[in-house]
Amino acid sequence: MLRELLDGLPVGVANVLPSGQILYANAQFLETLGIPSHREPSGCHLRNFVVGRSWEAMYSALERALQTPVDGDIQVATRGGKPRTIRLSLGTVGAGRHATVRIVATEVTELVEANRALQETEASLRSLSARILQLQDQERRRIARDLHDTTGQELAVIVMSLRHISDCLSRPDFDARKAILEAVELARKVNEEIRTLSYLLHPPLLDEFGLGSALKWYVEGFSKRSGIDVSLEVPDKLRRFPPDKETALFRVVQEGLTNVMRHSGSRKASIGVLAGKTDVQVTVRDQGSGIDRRVLARLGSGAKALGVGIPGLRERLRQLGGSLDIFSHSQGTELVATLSTGQEGAPEISGGGAFEVSRSEHAEPPREIVAAAQCARILVVDDHELMRRGIRALLDDQPDLEICGEAQNGSEALQKAGELNPDIIIMDLSMPGCGGLSAAKEIRHSGSPAKILVFTNQSLPGIERMVQAAGGSGLVLKAFAGRDLLKGIRALLAGEQFYPSDIPA
Repeated sequence: MLRELLDGLPVGVANVLPSGQILYANAQFLETLGIPSHREPSGCHLRNFVVGRSWEAMYSALERALQTPVDGDIQVATRGGKPRTIRLSLGTVGAGRHATVRIVATEVTELVEANRALQETEASLRSLSARILQLQDQERRRIARDLHDTTGQELAVIVMSLRHISDCLSRPDFDARKAILEAVELARKVNEEIRTLSYLLHPPLLDEFGLGSALKWYVEGFSKRSGIDVSLEVPDKLRRFPPDKETALFRVVQEGLTNVMRHSGSRKASIGVLAGKTDVQVTVRDQGSGIDRRVLARLGSGAKALGVGIPGLRERLRQLGGSLDIFSHSQGTELVATLSTGQEGAPEISGGGAFEVSRSEHAEPPREIVAAAQCARILVVDDHELMRRGIRALLDDQPDLEICGEAQNGSEALQKAGELNPDIIIMDLSMPGCGGLSAAKEIRHSGSPAKILVFTNQSLPGIERMVQAAGGSGLVLKAFAGRDLLKGIRALLAGEQFYPSDIPA
């Protein structure tokens, strides 16, 4: 009856001599150690089933089990497979010369492998985190060096120039206009450098206009900086995706083109965006010599791969429900990112981010031209107080123009457009929350007759069409505010549109 009871247990149980000879073993013990079920266990020796490197520890445990309970793991041999890990609990049965050892055996192979994989993953993540921190420090040093060596020096020259102008104004032979224009040009150069740096860190076009427009801007700038001919294929109408997914896909292009420049040796590259009903795919191709097979294998091995760029992007896409694959051969390399969007039937966005609005739907009602004696009311919308103050300074000496209010974001602009009834709204594009184009569209839908003059640092190709599609009547670049802002305001008041010729088509 006792034997039948032990044979029915779901764990392996055996009684052995201290030498390792088996006196009794139930069916589960035989299965756990891989002993053929038809074989009579009595008289068999544990050594026949325990992997050689584990036998010495097993024999030591049998001896110690006569004195105190012992727990430990051993490996057992299997036919045609890798060794399995068995957890044993040993204790004494009986006493004196007749003492034997009772063994309870449980297979923990999967648990041990899972723990090992977890430890390797944790080690890889620690290594990856350390590498990321190292790269962050390197990038911060590079940015600090660039700011000090270029922007900082140029700002110092501007300060010296302005001081020189101040000291020499009373001199009759001093050409103050020329000196001021030189300082202005240098200040504009500093503005362009800071804007480029800011856009590279995170392009505001991505938030306001979407993936298509951000990629067009980035590819154009990358080609100019690197000399690599990059072609871009983006659908004419590309719907918006969730911000985290658009950012991830944009980073794939950044990383792919950076690798083309640093490693491939290719002078040509191509970017393709293919959007399906429920997913989107971005492909970066080059015409280089390909990636060494060993390096490619390491790049495909997850967190333990080279660097942090590809592994980091792969993990980022995986968390968003996507994938990142690399294909390489002697004619070049292909980086393919795929993301599920789950947006079948979502509204499409024109031009990678602008609103698709018909001109007839938003035709403005007839308005009388503002008389010279009447003040035109202007609402200034910009999230930077310093920029709002600058606009005030530019318009301060215009007796027929009155700033009736200010707003810091698109939502506030919509509210004040209804409350203040302005004639002109000077609208920044990139603002937290509701951006300029979204606000312009909402203001048009609200029925406000105010004319919208977009005021921005962004000079990407096609921006004029985007502004018009959102209901705007003009565009002024902040870098040329002194030249164009007043012209733009007066053009809109006269019933005209205003788009300077040096804005990209």
